[in-house]
Amino acid sequence: MFLGLDLGTTNVKTLVVEAGGRVVAEGSAAVDRLCTPDGGVEQDIEQIWQAACAAVRQAAAGVEAARIQAIGVSSQGGTLQLLDPLGKPIGRAVSWLDSRGRPFDRRLVDELGEDFFAAHVGYRGSALTPGQVLRLRQEAPEEWARAASLGFVGDVVVGRLCGRRAHDATSLSIAFLLNPSLARADPELLARLELREEQLPDLLPATTPAGRLRRDAAEQLGLVAGIPVSPAVHDQYAGALGAGSVREGDVCFGTGTAWVLVANHGRLHPPVTPQAIVCPHPVVGLYGQMLSMVNGGSAIEWVTSLAGGAISPQAIDDALEAVPPASEGLVFWPLLVPGLGSGPAGHGGRINGLTLAHSVKHLLRAAVEGLACELARHLRLLAGADFPVRRLLMCGRGAASRVTPAIVADVTGQPVACVSQPAVSAFGAATIARALVEPGSELVQLADRFAPARRTVLPGEHGGTYSRLLEEYLQHFAE
Repeated sequence: MFLGLDLGTTNVKTLVVEAGGRVVAEGSAAVDRLCTPDGGVEQDIEQIWQAACAAVRQAAAGVEAARIQAIGVSSQGGTLQLLDPLGKPIGRAVSWLDSRGRPFDRRLVDELGEDFFAAHVGYRGSALTPGQVLRLRQEAPEEWARAASLGFVGDVVVGRLCGRRAHDATSLSIAFLLNPSLARADPELLARLELREEQLPDLLPATTPAGRLRRDAAEQLGLVAGIPVSPAVHDQYAGALGAGSVREGDVCFGTGTAWVLVANHGRLHPPVTPQAIVCPHPVVGLYGQMLSMVNGGSAIEWVTSLAGGAISPQAIDDALEAVPPASEGLVFWPLLVPGLGSGPAGHGGRINGLTLAHSVKHLLRAAVEGLACELARHLRLLAGADFPVRRLLMCGRGAASRVTPAIVADVTGQPVACVSQPAVSAFGAATIARALVEPGSELVQLADRFAPARRTVLPGEHGGTYSRLLEEYLQHFAE
């Protein structure tokens, strides 16, 4: 059996998975975020560690723990932790949600240029770690002076598990420090930030053990000491791996608060959009581009809030089924959060065709149709950059819907493989754990044998209707 540990932003999740891919135990524990009036979002690394221990203990208690052979680690990306010379945390971890570094990032881009960042970190800008490093040096000089190294949530937890702080390229990429051409931290950017490579966590392939579980950690987790522990892998890539997105042309998209795509290519390719992040995939020979639609479940939540609050998934499906395709003339551009989806004219959300005959149910279906159109727009951006799109794999809350995948299939004209496992990042981490003890096996084959159940939804009879809707939707971006 193999244990997958996913260190999420709000929850830590664990799965224990048998060799055949069946989940036999799971655990979870919540973690807090501390928000400050100046846009700060911080977390307590000690609480995250305790949550990890609790979630693993919960899962391990449901099985014969001695049969667990390895631990794979998936983690939220870009949450920065300063560490002293003994590796102890200095202050709280600065979350990837923290906005205080953005002015510093903007000044850095003004100085070095977008082309520099596209060539050096696979993203047309600076974000997260560079800006926060510059901010902390200026605004927290005493803490900065005490810091001997920089850590991120995943590698700090890996260090406590096995004694060696280590992560893979996907984790360093989302910290906006990885040069994808060099497959290491970019020397020029580090020099500009006055950082040394040895101050960062060790960089390892996802399937190379970071070390073996320490005895003291094993006692806290309820596991057997000495089993291998993976480096930390960014949760979006762990989720793609867990979904079975392991070949060129696979596009895995998660349907959380923001819909996020990870598209696979067989060669290193420049960012297909200004917001795309280029990174080596955990599968050797593949490269991913991660594109956030920025908007997603947040748009659906906004509509349901108009109806008086939270609505169950069953009730949402019932509402979607009660309205015909194209929502009787209602078109919704669900671009309610600023970002890539705001369009070249800078305007955001929009509703066209609203009449007294429309209800909240119409608005809800139009929002889902709008999200499917936004996904189709992203797929066109990929295709326009000669990026292959051969298979769509859908994860998260939307994949469990009986209606949403059919809308996506009809709008995009592509079959949609819906992944049944909700904790797909933890499942991907368990796949990596298996690779640690089967070093002769290819990760692609392990992912195939391990993949959770999927149902495929084919495009249906409403393709013509949705083709017209998509063209109307895309006019927003031509204005």
